[in-house]
Amino acid sequence: MSSPMAQPVSPGMMRRSTLTQQGSPGMLRRSMSGNSGLNNLANSSSFVRRNNDRDGMGNNVGVSPGGSNAAYRASLVSHYAEDLDRRRRAERAVDDIRTDGMPSDNLKIDSVEFFSRDNAREHRTDRYEFVLDNGRDLGSSSSMVMSRSMTNMSSLSTMDYRSSSSSSTTVLRRGQPFFMAVRMKDRNFDPRRDILRASFSFGPNPQVTKGTKVVLPFRMTQREFSRAPQKWDMRLHQQEGFNITFQVHIPANALVGLWRLNIETTTTTPGARVDEFRFKDDIYILFNPFCRDDPVYLDNEELRKEYLMNESGKVYVGTHNRPKGRRWVYGQFSDVALPAAQLLLEQSGLNPTERGNPVQVVRAIASIINANDGFGLMEGKWEGSFEDGVCPWVWTGSSKIFEHYLRNGSKPVKYGQCWVFAALATSIFRALGIPSRPVTNFVSARDTNHTMSVDKYFDVFGDEMKGGPDGDNQDAMWNFHSWTEVWMSRPDLQTGFNGWQAIDPTPPPQYWQKNSGDQKSRGPWAVEEFRRGPSSVESVRRGEVGFAYDTPYLFAEVNAEVSHFQEDETSHWGFRKIRVNNYQVGRMILTKRPGADDDVSDADAEDISSLYKNPDGISRYQKQGDGCFNSLFNQGMSSPYSDMRDRERDRDLKHYPTGSPAERLSAMNAARSVERSQPMFDVRPAHEDVYFDLVEQEKVAWGQPFNVQIHIQNRSQEMRTITSILTANSVYYTGVTARRLGRCDRQFVLQPGGRETLQIRVSWDEYRDKIVDYGHIKIYAMASVQETKQSWSEEDDFQLEKPKLDVQVRGNPQVGQDCFVTFSFMNPISVTLTECEFTFEGPGLVRAQTVKYRDVKPGEMISYVHKFIPRFNGERKLVATFNSRELGDIVGSRPIHVRD
Repeated sequence: MSSPMAQPVSPGMMRRSTLTQQGSPGMLRRSMSGNSGLNNLANSSSFVRRNNDRDGMGNNVGVSPGGSNAAYRASLVSHYAEDLDRRRRAERAVDDIRTDGMPSDNLKIDSVEFFSRDNAREHRTDRYEFVLDNGRDLGSSSSMVMSRSMTNMSSLSTMDYRSSSSSSTTVLRRGQPFFMAVRMKDRNFDPRRDILRASFSFGPNPQVTKGTKVVLPFRMTQREFSRAPQKWDMRLHQQEGFNITFQVHIPANALVGLWRLNIETTTTTPGARVDEFRFKDDIYILFNPFCRDDPVYLDNEELRKEYLMNESGKVYVGTHNRPKGRRWVYGQFSDVALPAAQLLLEQSGLNPTERGNPVQVVRAIASIINANDGFGLMEGKWEGSFEDGVCPWVWTGSSKIFEHYLRNGSKPVKYGQCWVFAALATSIFRALGIPSRPVTNFVSARDTNHTMSVDKYFDVFGDEMKGGPDGDNQDAMWNFHSWTEVWMSRPDLQTGFNGWQAIDPTPPPQYWQKNSGDQKSRGPWAVEEFRRGPSSVESVRRGEVGFAYDTPYLFAEVNAEVSHFQEDETSHWGFRKIRVNNYQVGRMILTKRPGADDDVSDADAEDISSLYKNPDGISRYQKQGDGCFNSLFNQGMSSPYSDMRDRERDRDLKHYPTGSPAERLSAMNAARSVERSQPMFDVRPAHEDVYFDLVEQEKVAWGQPFNVQIHIQNRSQEMRTITSILTANSVYYTGVTARRLGRCDRQFVLQPGGRETLQIRVSWDEYRDKIVDYGHIKIYAMASVQETKQSWSEEDDFQLEKPKLDVQVRGNPQVGQDCFVTFSFMNPISVTLTECEFTFEGPGLVRAQTVKYRDVKPGEMISYVHKFIPRFNGERKLVATFNSRELGDIVGSRPIHVRD
């Protein structure tokens, strides 16, 4: 009787079985494909771990109880990939030896030199750490280098070649030429028998027809560029012995990112073999705001200095009545900025052929800054605990975030919020050569149902109804919201919409709703949902929101109406609208002023509201009601309460011509925005004779009590019966209520000409355990008059003030010499601060680091001294934060001049 194990197995079956294994060559090829510069990331064990529980379609699959088997398979895949790579390298080495041993007339290339530092000076990229840190020492042994600085490379006449063993990264800007040289091994170039070509490639599958591969033949007689400026070109600069120096012209429409170079040699004999020399170092080509032919050209040196070259700046946070500039180190020249930008573009899915188009590049970056299901740079979080990551207010700059992202296999970094996203996007755009700046809109609408109105509902007791009456109203009003502006021309739009374009890298509220709970895989729909911009700022100001991209969302953020509705049993739909006098969307839009720098206060702030809104704060669309919004804003209004509300509004708009629902919506939006139309829209009482005023808060220090007041005056000749409600809540900066701090409600009779004050007083002990994050407090005030049916509502917000972190530097800092900085502040609250730490960084001074510190007693003044060694000279900025469990976001900065 034969054993089952003795059954013969056919070769075909063996092949099928082999190909289905996890470590099959097919799978290995897939994991190793793509740009050679990214193979290390693709083959890393972290990459395998991220993908070992996905099926072939990229979907999550259940993990079997035998978790150790999955780990074993992952280790095998990693082992096989590394082993195969090792064997292939060995085979190539043998082939090279055999090839060299074969008789061949082809030129042999000894080395290629890109003169990284000299080209960088001409291309204004000499501040990139790639160039500064990888300078080549004279007298080493692998490739050539010019022994002297080429301050005027075009007039170069003599060269002294030396060699170097360290690799170097070349960073160039498109739209201008650069120099490179080739050294032959054993003989000179002979134009009668030799053919030499420089082949530049971009992306995973370079093709000449798609512009991702450029082949430039060398001609001994070509001393000048002969092709059109929008074409790549190469000319001979000089030949000396075995050395040939070329000048290569990069067109202003070249693809931006990581390029590779191969030097091909063959002979004039038909069918001759082609040899290839692969230049191993990275070549980055960037956008060029110094070149008139580049769409990102910025014709102002002061603005280029601020929006391209400045390594630090401010992102404005806080409230509309007391905005604060939050220092940030952009680090666009750090050695992690360009690699992070390159990897993010790969993750975004942007076709390599589109990477010369700044509109598409910034749109792709906007979609990938925020993270979803393991893809993207940083994960956002606005509420709850941050213990499994880093609190957003702890970060001092972008470089540490980029470094985390690259070191951890491109896993998203935890955590960020809108102002961090805006700063990160600014860093990436500046690194890629696009002028950019973060901007902040104070009192920013997050309109989630496309109605151009942020609707808030209150019950009869004056408490806000989360989600509205039917639970699905997700409209929000953020105390502030930050996004990024980029400078470029827009040939895809009509004339007049060039200049600043807004992109918003913060996930939209709809995404939070749809992905609260189980995470969804980031498919094409999710990526598209994450895109916000670029929107022409000028089109927002004009109200021309039909232009690409996503302009209606940006328009709503700065122009939406604030509407308050309170439960009313006399209304046929259950609610009545209450007048809101002062709390308006888009109160102020700030960015840092070019050339200004204030470490003590915020005198360097620039109000750019007029770029987004007409002087009277109303857009042309809102004035005219021309209906260009209709197809974009007539969606998502299907709840029973909104239907009843809109039917009531339709009756109030009977003076307008009847038409489609979209036309009526356009008319309603126009009526909401024009003061002379408000009586028809709101049906307000004709006579309002009681004056209400919610008193604006003065500065309140963290740990001190505060008062909230309403002043009421009866300006009529009759008695008035008034019902008023006043509440104070701690809130997240997104407007989400955290805890109730105080409430006061009264009904009283006010005599003619009489005055009354309604007040809440909140002590430190009452709010110390209820304040969240940045210390924002939201005030709601409501009142009604029984005799006249007059109603009034107002809201405001303020932020508890924290002390500044004092930063002092001893002596005169010098490159390469010990330098000492002192961080100090006084604990302003009556509790001990625990889990204390300082985080600090400065471009060219010290890389981002965090230092633990002891507990700080109530009222104690502390000082911490740290030693660092400046790496580069010039004007520098040191930024630091102090954080503890009880009190955080204590920020300080100091300008530092470093001598050579």
